[in-house]
Amino acid sequence: MGTLTAGLLLAWLAAGFPAFAARPARARAEPPIILNVVHQKLKPGTTHSYEALETSIVDAYKQANVQVFWIMLQSRTDATDIVYLNVAASLDEWEAMAGRYRKAAAAHPELDKMSARLATFIERSTSTLTTRRDEIPFGRTATELQSMNALRLTVFEVNAGHEGRFVNGARTAAASGAPWLLYEANDAPRFMLLAPLKSPPRLKAARELPRRLRELNEGLSPSLDQVYAVRRHMSHPPKGWFR
Repeated sequence: MGTLTAGLLLAWLAAGFPAFAARPARARAEPPIILNVVHQKLKPGTTHSYEALETSIVDAYKQANVQVFWIMLQSRTDATDIVYLNVAASLDEWEAMAGRYRKAAAAHPELDKMSARLATFIERSTSTLTTRRDEIPFGRTATELQSMNALRLTVFEVNAGHEGRFVNGARTAAASGAPWLLYEANDAPRFMLLAPLKSPPRLKAARELPRRLRELNEGLSPSLDQVYAVRRHMSHPPKGWFR
């Protein structure tokens, strides 16, 4: 046995320690093409009830193996301010999700009932379907959406007809690679900057918006600029997220 062990050790040494070699670097995940952003405000005093029910819904979707996914985030400063992200590789895939949900709800009526109960806790909600502007380079060292623990979401309402000017400003600001992603609403002159973060920053340490965007001279200011923490226990992520 001792001779065999020594022989194996010599073989490993000769081969450059393959048995202990470092794992190959993980391939960088591509940001999703389609992103549906749902911004909700909960009724006062409902956050704990909402959390308990949403956690139960996540468990129900997992048990039923429903291929409908979401990432849930919550404001660090206001627990009633929440955001959901739904991702898809294409518009066709996004549209197919509705069919998958209807099929799942028919087979599992409790899903619809739980969702209806969840809706009673919501004071207001907006849903924006967006497409990624992939001409904006995303920094290679930036945190990916798929592995983030927090997200800075900044929303710009742009005057109709000035979308190109805004994108040009964003492209200039991101010339060397941006730590944020740019998505454009499919049916409104609205843009969203998403900055994935490894962890929520201290409130006074949040990075300023890119100077080139702040200097656009059409009185442009974000309608929303908030940091949200990912709530994994209230999320039903696609395969490959939270890795």
